[in-house]
Amino acid sequence: MARHLLVTNDYPPKLGGIQNYLWELWRRLPPDDVCVLTRSHPGDAEWDARQNHQIVRSPRQFLLPTREMAQEITELVADVGAELVLYDPAVPLGALAPRLPHPYGVILHGAEVTVPGRLPGTRQILAQVLRGAQVVVTAGRYSVVEAERAAGRPLPAVIVPPGVDIERFKPLDAVQRREARLRFGLPADAPVVVSISRLVPRKGMDVLIAASARLADRHPGLTLAVAGAGRDRDRLDRLIGRTGAPARLLDRVADSDLPDLYACADVFAMMCRQRWGGLEQEGFGIVFLEAAAAGVPQLAGDSGGAAEAVEHGRTGLVVDRPSHRDAVTASLDALLSDRVRLHQMGLESRLRAVAEFSYDHMAERLRTVIAEVIARGMSR
Repeated sequence: MARHLLVTNDYPPKLGGIQNYLWELWRRLPPDDVCVLTRSHPGDAEWDARQNHQIVRSPRQFLLPTREMAQEITELVADVGAELVLYDPAVPLGALAPRLPHPYGVILHGAEVTVPGRLPGTRQILAQVLRGAQVVVTAGRYSVVEAERAAGRPLPAVIVPPGVDIERFKPLDAVQRREARLRFGLPADAPVVVSISRLVPRKGMDVLIAASARLADRHPGLTLAVAGAGRDRDRLDRLIGRTGAPARLLDRVADSDLPDLYACADVFAMMCRQRWGGLEQEGFGIVFLEAAAAGVPQLAGDSGGAAEAVEHGRTGLVVDRPSHRDAVTASLDALLSDRVRLHQMGLESRLRAVAEFSYDHMAERLRTVIAEVIARGMSR
């Protein structure tokens, strides 16, 4: 019998950071302890057949806090013997939780607590959900702060940050690194800065492009390679043309090529920043962990959980003014100008990724937390 039920709109084969985070954790939990209730998605039958845990697909297009959804959850809890229900996101879906008799917890990532927590119409709903939760699983300290602000009191929070597949993302030797650069059309023996992200304003690619233009003379052959797609692409392309920046937009890179693209870089950079008065921020920044696992120092903007993913001064640098071109240029220049320090940061990045952020470690932390919450409930 499954000991707990995860209810979420976001689970593979649907693509996305939250989907991958949930799957990487839940597939590592004891299979008999897990049941996932999620919505249908093209290709889900083939996907589900390959998994080691039970996945139930709701016939509904979206899982919303309706009477019918409440009935579906109640029936499934009884069918699988679940003793805890975990909701993701906390709102709107988690708004069901206080109305049902089952012990519950919620999973928080970032924006889905920041936005409703600061809007009058949803703040009270979110606060009620959070106050009734037996456990609040968050991706980082930033989410805890936002959740406790919304709830108006301390919460039973446990931080389970995104992990990284340390066997997939790993350093390359000199020969492999050179081959990877040539494959991506990058210079074999000049500084390479890589960024991988959706091309949207919050990711700060415009400032990174401007910084590379300023540093081109100081670092001969410098190339900024930006992989990703998004609505900001045309604007960024025009910026490259206008500034003469040594930057290339690689568009979307195949998933199988990502490990080598990370590992062939001298620096991984993303100038994530806050927008709309803090309503739009970086969640945790899994890309920084993937770069770290590949042994590449990181340059991050101080937004949301990015400062937790990058340990300033050890695995890279965090720029506290990521929209300020002078600050970004100076930080990138500092990294590229000190090859000894850059090498040491790469070594420290890999060590930290293995010691603190492997998904096996994160899943064991989650398993322990869920078991403790269920045990507390059974002892009452």
